[in-house]
Amino acid sequence: MNRIVLGGAQLGLPYGILNGGETLNREEVARILDTAVDHGIDAIDTAIAYGQSESMIGETALNRFKIISKLPPIPSDVSNVSQWVRTQVDASLSRLNSKSLDALLLHRPQDLTDSLGAELYAAINSLRFEKVIHRFGISIYTPNELAGIIGKFDIDVVQAPLNVFDRRILGVMDQLSALDIEVHVRSVFLQGVLVAKPEDRPQRFQQWSEHFTRFDKWVNASGMSAMACCLGFALQQPGIAKLVIGTTSAKSLAEIMTSIPNTHLEVPAHLQSSIEQLIDPRSWSAG
Repeated sequence: MNRIVLGGAQLGLPYGILNGGETLNREEVARILDTAVDHGIDAIDTAIAYGQSESMIGETALNRFKIISKLPPIPSDVSNVSQWVRTQVDASLSRLNSKSLDALLLHRPQDLTDSLGAELYAAINSLRFEKVIHRFGISIYTPNELAGIIGKFDIDVVQAPLNVFDRRILGVMDQLSALDIEVHVRSVFLQGVLVAKPEDRPQRFQQWSEHFTRFDKWVNASGMSAMACCLGFALQQPGIAKLVIGTTSAKSLAEIMTSIPNTHLEVPAHLQSSIEQLIDPRSWSAG
């Protein structure tokens, strides 16, 4: 089983703090997907909100992948949630040129616990019953978002960030495992910041130079690349089913896939950080 899932954000958006604002063209997306197949990747993670991602996948994937997509937050002016969900998913499937989704995740899990939550959950379960979606899950930034959801709703998948700095999801792995919830992790490279050369890291990260110095020393001592260290750390965590990895080129994807180490890594605890301004990309636009 290949544990790498191709991240779809870069396929339709100029995504990531290191991205220069360029959007991939159809030809490069096709090369990326061909490379993914060559390396045994059989799933893509995308979202309705990822620009042209779903359309690009629909034009180039040729039904070679299982698709995970995400439902955007419910707009405030929606009066019929069931109809809105159906319209969103039908449009998504049309763009993807697919009859069903392997999984549908919520971009805003709190929609389940808000006033329209019961209608939303009923609509999701109808899609599951009809096999329009095979699994249902949520995409979170912090484990705090699981409160009021896990154990109350039938969740199949949780997607969360994980990297050597941000290990918050590891604190709830036992709880998720006990409920047979599959865990997918993203941000393994912290949007590429961890695998960038020190001189290429954005200036805003200079305030945490001590963190990156410790990280760079660990990488150098390992004798492996930063990419291999980040991948190895995530893959060796018990209970992690999938790693969602984004890329901006076929060459980069091939490098990622050939960097996966086959040895156990000793990862110092002092690399972990709880500084949200460092580990949560939502805060980066402010600085």
